[in-house]
Formats: sequence, structure tokens, C-alpha cells
Amino acid sequence: MPNDAQQYMTRAIELAKLGHGSAEPNPMVGCVIVDDNGNVVGEGFHEKFGDGHAEVNALKMAGKRASNATAYVTLEPCNHEGKTPPCALALLEAGVRKVVVGSVDPHQLSTGGIQTLQDAGIEVDVLNDSSCNMLIAPFARRVNAQLPWVICKWAQTVDGSTVTPEDESPWISCEESLKRVHEERGCVDAILVGVNTVIEDNPTLTPRGVEPRRIPIRIVLDPSLRSPIESNIFNSDALTLLVHSDTLDASHYPCKAIPVSITEGECNLDDVLNILSTKYDVTNLIVEGGAQTIQRLVKASLANEFWVFKNPLNTNCDSYFNMNKLVEQTKTSCVLQRPSGVDTEFRYLING
Repeated sequence: MPNDAQQYMTRAIELAKLGHGSAEPNPMVGCVIVDDNGNVVGEGFHEKFGDGHAEVNALKMAGKRASNATAYVTLEPCNHEGKTPPCALALLEAGVRKVVVGSVDPHQLSTGGIQTLQDAGIEVDVLNDSSCNMLIAPFARRVNAQLPWVICKWAQTVDGSTVTPEDESPWISCEESLKRVHEERGCVDAILVGVNTVIEDNPTLTPRGVEPRRIPIRIVLDPSLRSPIESNIFNSDALTLLVHSDTLDASHYPCKAIPVSITEGECNLDDVLNILSTKYDVTNLIVEGGAQTIQRLVKASLANEFWVFKNPLNTNCDSYFNMNKLVEQTKTSCVLQRPSGVDTEFRYLING
């Protein structure tokens, strides 16, 4: 792809990401419209589920200047009428000359926009761009596998411990890292923990200190119903789903109970994730603990991403599971490494 075309698609990706937390369960999509002289005349992104799509918003900005222009869009323009009219038709009616598509739509209901444009004589370039594919990966997983995109998040010391030594602060992350976590909490659909995390840490699992775009569902894996009923996670700040053995009665808990089958004393994770995807429209799920729950998801090939905050503290906590080894033993690609206060933030995509 020529440098100028890459520049426009990169800008479309940047725009798409602005919809994170409000576009879901739809995919994040961005669009840039460029005239024959290389001038950007329209920009748009899918700002909110149910509202105008990226192409429509960009065309509104471009107006008549969209005629004979090129549209760069991160995802194949939709070809069906749902909450909004088909974007492929909107591009045709605006008179664009060419459409550059980053990714083909994985949704069977929406796909076909490329063919519609080509049948009308519009030149279409399909890039199959890796960055565009990554942008819609959570959406593709939900529509193709009926599973959410699972982000395993944890904070650790440099030597791989998620627990600080006795008599020291239990907080490993610095303030900057905690803020980033709360910002992302306010953009995802759900947060999941195991029962041991509820018992040991008594988390609230809500976005705090930020302006959330959505309030995530809280999920507890508690096959034997060991969660203390007075735990913070059962307050009224957000919906909580208590996942437990289908042989037990959880009606005394002040939350929504989800009975599932149990294998070797543990909740069937495939069933749990499928329920979250199909019945609760969960696209992005953060797993915040603990190490045992994360290991089970990785072993079951249900984890998609590691999100790690590594503090320079060295604890020599040999008695705890070494999270460095988990990363090393998993096939991953590091897609982000940046400072976060005194911490270092890492994001790893899990391959295969």
C-alpha cells in the first residue's frame, strides 16, 4: 500500500478506536474520505451502538466533496438495513469513486458490501490489513465462535509474583497503572474473577475515578458457593452474575445466579463464556484474577490476550505461581510495551 494510502488507513484506525466502550456490541469502525487532490474532506467513526456508522458520519462531513472521492474504511461497508441503512448504499449515493477496505466483515448478515460496490462499478481495494483485523478481533470472535474476547489482566512484581510479601502493601500497581485499569474497566462489557479473589481481596470491580462509557457486568466463578454474602461484589453498583454448580441453590445471594455444569470441581469455562456472549452480549471480557483462573483459561485455549503491569519490586516469593513463566510458556506476540509510572505495561496477543 502506498505511503499516503497507509496514512489514511492509519487515521481511520485511530478514529475507530474512539468508539471503544460505546460502539460495542458492534465493531469499532473508522472512515476517512479523500478527494482527488489528496485532501481529507470527511472523517467519521461509529460513535455509539444504534447511531450512525463510520461511513455515514464521514459522508456527512464531506457533503458534496465526497463525489469522485476515495473512502478509506477499516471494515467492509455493511450491506443490510438494521438500526441504520446500508453503508454500501450510502457510499454509492454519495458518488465515491473508490473504496479501500481494511478488513472483510466476518458477520454473515452484514457482509456483501464489497460485492455491491463492485457490481455498481466502484473500484474496491481489500487490504486484509493486520491492524484492521486486530481492531475487529473481539467482534469476530463473538459472531463466529459465540465467545467473548478474553483479556487476562494482572499486576506483578518483576520476579513474577502477584502477591507482595507479608506486612507490605497488597497493591503492586502504581497510581498511573490503576488509572489505566479503571479507564479500561469503563469501556469493557464484563469483568470476571474466581471465588478465591472475592474471599481474599473483596474487590468491587467497578470503574472508579473515571467517566465510564459503560458499567461492566461482574462475574464470579464460584462452583461451591463459598463467596461471603456480604462481599463488595454483591452491592448494587453493577449487575453481578454468580456462576455456580447446577446442583446447588444460590437463591439466597442478592444477585443473578447462573447454574452451569461442573467438571472436576470447576465451572465449565466454555459454557460460561458462551452464556456471556449469547445471553449478555459480552464482547470484551477482562479476567482480573486470580492466577489459578487465568491458568485454567489459558490451558483451555480460551484466553486471547495478556495485559500485564510489571512493578520493579523484587519479592522473591517462590511460593507463589510465577506469572513470568506463564507468559514464557504461552505462544504470544508483544504488541505493546510502555512506561506506566514506575511500572511497565505490556500487552501480549496469544497466538493460536
